[in-house]
Amino acid sequence: MTKRKVTNMLALAVLSMVNERPMHPYEISALMKQRGISDVIKLNHGSLYSVVDALLNQARIEPVETQREGKHPERTIYAPTETGREEFHAWLRSIIDTPVNEYPQFTAGLSFIAHIAPQETIQLLVKRAKLLGEDAAQRRALIEDVMGKGVERIFLIEQEYKLVMAEAELNWLNQIIADIKNGSFTIMKEGEQAWSDHDPEL
Repeated sequence: MTKRKVTNMLALAVLSMVNERPMHPYEISALMKQRGISDVIKLNHGSLYSVVDALLNQARIEPVETQREGKHPERTIYAPTETGREEFHAWLRSIIDTPVNEYPQFTAGLSFIAHIAPQETIQLLVKRAKLLGEDAAQRRALIEDVMGKGVERIFLIEQEYKLVMAEAELNWLNQIIADIKNGSFTIMKEGEQAWSDHDPEL
């Protein structure tokens, strides 16, 4: 029987961690949080252990030893199998070199923005820009803080990417807001209904 292809992004994170060195799930979780990976891949205790169990059952990881520290329960340390290592690297390469359409909600919302009156559109975009600016500032502070603790830049590249994307979107939003305000956002042809005449409740 053909083994099912792994597609869960948390599984990618687990395979990444144990490819660095053998780890137990608690260490995987702590390292993901330290590096900010939990900001780009959803992480919770239950789902992490479910993914570890699934990877174990699929022979993509294997136990290599157990540890007990003080009064803590015994912890199993996992390492990738050869199959797990090969699949992880193949999966990672395909994610990096092949763009895919991820259907973000904001892009979908923009498709229908003509149903909202211009002044309200400005208010909504200004609010989004404010929140995006705050997020960018927090992300920049996070990167500086974590790098200050000795984490190398290569382990924060996803945070750097999200920061650059947030700043690019913020610049674009500010330009769109300015264009709506100065009336250059739409050029109406003869007989077309003006954007400002559209019923915002449609």
